[in-house]
Amino acid sequence: MLIGFKLPTVVEPRLYLATERTYLSALKFSLYASSFALALEKLTYFARIMHKEALAKQFATSALVFSFGGVLLSIIAISVFLYYIKQIDGGEVVSKKEVIDPRIYMAAERTFLAWVRTAISITVFGFVIDKFEFFLMQLQKVLHLHFAIEHQRLFQIGSFLIVMGVITILLGITNFQRTVKQVDQGFYRTNVFLYTTYGVLIFLTCLTVAVYVLELI
Repeated sequence: MLIGFKLPTVVEPRLYLATERTYLSALKFSLYASSFALALEKLTYFARIMHKEALAKQFATSALVFSFGGVLLSIIAISVFLYYIKQIDGGEVVSKKEVIDPRIYMAAERTFLAWVRTAISITVFGFVIDKFEFFLMQLQKVLHLHFAIEHQRLFQIGSFLIVMGVITILLGITNFQRTVKQVDQGFYRTNVFLYTTYGVLIFLTCLTVAVYVLELI
């Protein structure tokens, strides 16, 4: 029903929560695309060490595609999320009795776990960036190589992502508490401001990675 809304919608918590989980998954995939772009960008250096310029060019092009793919996916995720929420808001309101239901609480728990999974993905992404940059710095010293790479900037991106992971879990906890409180009262609406703001932060993160990759190609 969420695809196209060809059937009548209802203002029902499970629809809101399902939309929130789908939205968080889409944002997570946008980060995956950006992380894969960084991995490909690093492979270009190893290809150049082995004097495989053609392969290095392919890695660089793929990195550019995936980095901007992550940006595009985050934009689409935000736009579709807002559209879905608007469509659900226009449906028929269900009774309070249907809101206070064990299945709603279980759906809220699944949404909270989606926040947790997103937080873990972001934090791991940040740690991988920091550790891999440290590895490259040591490789340069040992092999006396010079890479056209701004290590300090990537360390900052990695640290920012780790902080974003902590913020994500805190937002997830706050949102879960809010959800349970509203369901207890027989009324639930998605916190559009929170989800939109969070989506914009992910978009800016993907955009930063894309600009970084573009500068190195």
